[in-house]
Order: sequence, then C-alpha cells, then structure tokens
Amino acid sequence: MIKLPKYSEIKARFWALPGIVNLVEWSKRSSLPGFFKVPIFDVLVFILNEIKRSALVTRANSMAFSFFLSLFPALIVLLTLLPFFTNSLLSVIPEGETLMTQLETQINIVMPGNAGDMLFGTIQDLTTRPRNGLLSIGFLLAVFFASNGMMGMMKSFEKAHVQTFKKRTGLRKRMISIALTGLLGVLLITSAIFLILGNLIIYWLSDFIRLDWFGAVSVSLLRYLVIILLFYSIIAMIYRYAVPYQRRFSFFTPGATLATVLSILSSVAFSFYVENFNTYNKLYGSIGTIIVIMLWIQLNCFVLLVGFELNSSIAVNRDLKKLRPEE
Repeated sequence: MIKLPKYSEIKARFWALPGIVNLVEWSKRSSLPGFFKVPIFDVLVFILNEIKRSALVTRANSMAFSFFLSLFPALIVLLTLLPFFTNSLLSVIPEGETLMTQLETQINIVMPGNAGDMLFGTIQDLTTRPRNGLLSIGFLLAVFFASNGMMGMMKSFEKAHVQTFKKRTGLRKRMISIALTGLLGVLLITSAIFLILGNLIIYWLSDFIRLDWFGAVSVSLLRYLVIILLFYSIIAMIYRYAVPYQRRFSFFTPGATLATVLSILSSVAFSFYVENFNTYNKLYGSIGTIIVIMLWIQLNCFVLLVGFELNSSIAVNRDLKKLRPEE
C-alpha cells in the first residue's frame, strides 16, 4: 500500500524549493509603488493573518445583507431625484426610444441573469408611483435607511491597531455614511449617463466629424475607460473616507486598484456563470433572482474587503516601521 505524504511534509518541501526560497527572499527585500517601502513579504503575511483572524467571508456576508436591505431605499432616493435630470436626458435620446428602455438595456448588461429584470421591474414600479417630495419625512427616512449599507461597511473596516486606526462616534459615522451614500449616488448616476448616452455620442461624433471605423472604436473604448475610472473613483472614495485611518491614503492606492480589477473580473465571471450554468431559477423559481442579487453583492463586498486588507496591511506596517528604533 502506497503511503501518501502528510500535508505538513508537502508544505515543508514546497517552501524548501530553491525557486520558492529565492522568491521569498526577494519579497523580503522588495517593495511596490504605493507600499511606502514596506516589503511585499510583510504585506502578504499581514493580509493572510488578518484573513484567518477576522473571518473575511463572515464580514462580507454581513456587509452584503446590510447593502441588500439598503438597496431599495437607495433606489427610492435616486428615483425621487430622477425628474431633475430626466428632461435633459430625454432631449438627446433618439425618437422611438425612452429613458426606461435605455436604462433596461444597460441594467441587463451589468446585472447577471434575471437579476437585471427584477431590478428594472422594481425601478419601473417605483417610478410609476408619485413621490412626496424632497423634504418629506418619507424621503428623509429613505436616506437614513439607504445609508445603513454604508454603515455596515464602515463597521467592517474597523480594526484595533490604534497607531493606524481611530475611533469615530456614532453620529460622525452616520454623517459620513450619508455623505458617502449621496456621493456614490452621484457617481453611479454619472456612470449610468455614460452608459446610456455612450452610443449616442459615438453616432453624433461619426456624423459631425466623419469618424472612420477605427475612430468609432477608439471613442467606444474611451467611453468604457471613463466608466472604469468612475468605478475606480467609487472604490477609492470608499477607502479614503469610510476607513477610519489616522493618516488617510491618497486617491490612488494599491487596494483600490486591486479591488477595481477583481470586481470587474469577478462580475464578468459571475455573469457568465449565471447565464450558462446556474440552476437557481429552476430550483427556487422567482426567488432565485433574489439569490443571484445577494450572491453578486456578497462577491463585490468580499472584493472590497480584500482591497481594504491590502491597504490596511500597508498602513499598519508603515506605522509600525516608524515606531521601531533605528538599528
């Protein structure tokens, strides 16, 4: 009978490989842009220890639940503001098209499977009901509940490293969460406008300056680049203001870059999976759409936490490095 090696033996042999040893030694001496000269090895060790200690998946689940509950109040807030920019959008939408049909098309591109249909159905239902106005009690309550998702995320961003993180009062957290919710709403609306009007801009430029095929493709790629930059801005704003750092990071951070890339890749992969392999609708019926939305939100919350842990690892090691006496 063949005796298989134990996991500890396999692990020891792996770390003893010459290539792995050289890679580890290189990571102890090297750093990356934005790491404040903190070695790559120290950053990775801190991240792995924090993932084991702080139950990253559990925190992502908690964040996802809070965001899901705040999703519909946030939609009410955004749709209450819709009349302020609807007329401007309608003036550039071609004849035979409506704002809702354009919005439905773009939502189905972003959201996987039937989740886009459900979200658009909710938006359509909300827009057919009269709103009570910007200063109504209902609107203020919607703003309050919409900010609960941001509050849950801010709690997940708290750590006990006092040299790097500071304490915030409940009132200050609420004010920051409301401000961030409003800011993210503006950025999301801007992204939606670019998505909706992107093709119209390309057609207009093609007719006005007679763009060739290459020029039209370049403008289309530029549109998606702007959308990615807006998406990055959302994540960067979250890391800059939602995390209670003693010393704030700049706008461009390794964590925001990593989270943006992972979020785009994971959303594309998840959308492909839902379109081709998922059986939620067959097993659960219409409630399967809610499950898909929850999983999509959970996946993005996990990505946000990974980027946060990367930034936190850099910040904690940076501050510890300053506290150590010079050798």
